Amino acid sequence: MPRLAPWERRAPEESRLFNPAFLGSLAYEFVKAYGSKQSGSAPVTLVAVALAISLHGGSRRRLPYSIVSSLYEWLQGNEDLLVGFPDRLTGLMPYFREATMFAMAHEVMQVADGHHLCLGPKKAHFPKSFVDDTTAETRDIIDRTKFMGRWFAKSGSESSILAAWGVRP
Repeated sequence: MPRLAPWERRAPEESRLFNPAFLGSLAYEFVKAYGSKQSGSAPVTLVAVALAISLHGGSRRRLPYSIVSSLYEWLQGNEDLLVGFPDRLTGLMPYFREATMFAMAHEVMQVADGHHLCLGPKKAHFPKSFVDDTTAETRDIIDRTKFMGRWFAKSGSESSILAAWGVRP
């Protein structure tokens, strides 16, 4: 697994988009949305998949706007988004790992049964003032990550969702 460059040697774009606090807050929002529809926790694998989708502009812009849409039917109509997805997910994993450890160190998330994440005693949501003052793209990433939490929660088993996206745990 590739190692991340020291913080001071990362490109500015990389430092901003893959900032552990930002990714940790996105993961928090996903787990919160997923957990509200499920058992209060989310499989860590689905959190990573959702972030790989919401951070990728091409995928994010084509997501449906209602969880009534079937994930599997939507994927059949958007098969081209699966091309390169496992590589994008693999490339995100070092940053996701860093963000998850950051969130756990700050008591924002905790490990739950098995490989699930649940919310910790501290919050990491995006306050309204941040959302109001940020870019449209950042607002869209946050919104779509929350959507993915609700959508994945109603879309079936973890293994089915992963298989639909062409990845294995």
